[in-house]
Amino acid sequence: MKTIWAIAMTAFVLMSASADAGTSVSTTTTSTNCKKSAYGPQTCTTTTTKNEDSEQSAAAPKQRSAAEIRKEQEEAEARIRQWEAFCRPTKAIDKFGITRLSYAHEGCEFGISQDTESFAQVK
Repeated sequence: MKTIWAIAMTAFVLMSASADAGTSVSTTTTSTNCKKSAYGPQTCTTTTTKNEDSEQSAAAPKQRSAAEIRKEQEEAEARIRQWEAFCRPTKAIDKFGITRLSYAHEGCEFGISQDTESFAQVK
């Protein structure tokens, strides 16, 4: 009951307060939810949510052109082809019917490539 009262009072204060144009409003809400258990003590979960209303948080993401998207896709496909040529993954089905992959080089199971020694970005 105290939690509901605290949330209601917080909401009332926030709704009654007016903010000037050009200022940012920061709201923090905390709630606790406890559940009884038949197998032991009760379990409580506390959730804190912070909402900042500012120009930076409302900034739109940069739009990419079709040429940029196509170039990124081609680069990703080239990295994948390079990894496949180096690692040569082969499939084998085990006695449980699960497909297992084996690789020509160590580290390939983590996406490591010979030339870049970094992880292949497979989508």
